[in-house]
Amino acid sequence: MNNKGFISKYGLLSTIVVTVTGVGVFAYPNLMANEIGTDGWFVAILSGLIVFLFLSLIYKVIIKNNYQTFYNILEDNLGKAMSKIFGIIFCIHFIFSISLGMRIFTEVIKMYLLERTPTEFIILVMIFTGIYLVRGEIPALIKFNEIAFPAMFIPIAITLIFSIKGGKATNLLPVLQHKPDDYLRALVDSTFAFGGFEIAYMVLPYMKDKDGIRKTFFKSISIITIFYAIVTILCIMFFSKEHTKELLWPTITLIRAINMPGAFIERWEGVVMALWVLFYFTTFVNMYYFSGDIIKNIFNLHDIKLSSIILAPIVYIIALYPQNIAEVYDVSKKINPVLSVFSFLILPLILLFFGRAKERGKNKSET
Repeated sequence: MNNKGFISKYGLLSTIVVTVTGVGVFAYPNLMANEIGTDGWFVAILSGLIVFLFLSLIYKVIIKNNYQTFYNILEDNLGKAMSKIFGIIFCIHFIFSISLGMRIFTEVIKMYLLERTPTEFIILVMIFTGIYLVRGEIPALIKFNEIAFPAMFIPIAITLIFSIKGGKATNLLPVLQHKPDDYLRALVDSTFAFGGFEIAYMVLPYMKDKDGIRKTFFKSISIITIFYAIVTILCIMFFSKEHTKELLWPTITLIRAINMPGAFIERWEGVVMALWVLFYFTTFVNMYYFSGDIIKNIFNLHDIKLSSIILAPIVYIIALYPQNIAEVYDVSKKINPVLSVFSFLILPLILLFFGRAKERGKNKSET
């Protein structure tokens, strides 16, 4: 893609929101209930603030490098050899995230909808669908995100409104009764659940209007944070802290538990599965495209169609590697924190440091 300046602020907002808000939101209340009890909503807000700071770091990196593409920034600041290493590490993070997410997605589809369909078939269908969309490159991807954003959040908002009826506000008590160590541990895990905002590296070089990007970041993270906090509050209100701890995907159970006799929808399983597919696929296709774009540049493939096909068997193998859903979460807990710290914090700080060192070198040579 050589054309610059075609992504609107809405395109940026929708891309960040739909990439971050993946299937993890359906398990997020369980994570918070186990970590911090009834205070998950509070931790979600703190996580949102931290992620906004991380996005601000990415914004500084992009500005310092004159809105170059991600791999060009790596190459200009780190050199050819190091840029390839850092680019591959970044891709590994995204590939592991979407592969393990793919397995979780598939297990839920099999549990609630396609019981007799082989896991391998569902994974292949999702991968090939992603490859098809990726072939349209960034313009097609951004248009898809702009359409997917309201398609995801209008139905989920209406559905969650219906779920308020059966909740008890007293289940949210007591508030802020935990030790600082508990909040810190929960905050770290919660922040990892906001992964995917690094997609900003891909979008910012193609922004049409460079003004007000930080404001758009704030809006997008606010939407995600409010959504995570509301889902956590509703699950605790509806199920209580103790029951939420026992549910693997409390948000799915919450939506399925809605009972509205005489309403236009009486069985909510179809709604749940439609939302499940959308929430996963938007995360998958954005991370898959960005990974393919980086691999294309690392190996000079000149065409993302080829790099996306190369990544397909890797995603397939990683998704099938865990023996069961418990092992999926176990693998994720071991690998995701290390890779997330690299992508969230270490990489942008390194790029800023080398960028400043480069500027000082230029200034000295000029004088």
